[in-house]
Amino acid sequence: MADEGWIKLYRKIMKSFVWTNSDQLKLWLLVLMKANHSQNKFLFNGEEVSVSQGQFVTGVNTLGFEFNQGVKRDKAIAGRTLWRWLKRFEKEQMLTIKSTTKYSVISVSNWGEYQESVKHLSSVGQSPVNHLSTNKNDKNEENEKKSTIYSPVIDYLNQKAGTKYKSSGKNTQTLIRAREKDGFKLDDFKKVIDNKVAEWKGTDMEQYLRPITLFGTRFESYLNQKPVKPKQRQNFTQNNDQYSNLGW
Repeated sequence: MADEGWIKLYRKIMKSFVWTNSDQLKLWLLVLMKANHSQNKFLFNGEEVSVSQGQFVTGVNTLGFEFNQGVKRDKAIAGRTLWRWLKRFEKEQMLTIKSTTKYSVISVSNWGEYQESVKHLSSVGQSPVNHLSTNKNDKNEENEKKSTIYSPVIDYLNQKAGTKYKSSGKNTQTLIRAREKDGFKLDDFKKVIDNKVAEWKGTDMEQYLRPITLFGTRFESYLNQKPVKPKQRQNFTQNNDQYSNLGW
């Protein structure tokens, strides 16, 4: 299972028995997030296990460890209790469990139908949470990369600062996408670049005309600073204490 991505939740879950118990709801979400979106192999308790879409390998102790990560000891749920809840999920036809002496393979019911289209979901029995979808990490990562301003932003930076950064860099795209999620637009990026080029180009700070500095957590303050005229620029070698907390 990938560590990133998302799952879909349908509002019908609010009518499910798991909705009235926050720990059971958390367990069901854990099941969905652990389910593999493609065929895979794992080494579990010294044995190689193959799983298909919608399946994952676990055991009582492993399930308890993953469920209780970050939880205070007095709030932790015993693995045996979690397994009893899983058996109820199986009874409600939300999943199936196939166990050996070393591991268990959990299969989310109707995984294929969940993956095909939200318009073709069918129910299994009377389970009130059948309309929970599964892990779609690949599609999520693909959608996140569909920003249209990577190239315009980096091309503008290279033009103004005389640099040669690539818009395809993963870290650069992550920074730009983060600022987009904050609500900033292409013109905002250009203004930040203009402000800092006017202030830093030709000084000892010119080395910081780079994506990791310009598009990081100080982006908004750079955007709202008053423009600096070239003749007002200073040699920052002699007085750079104000920049000591920028994380460079």
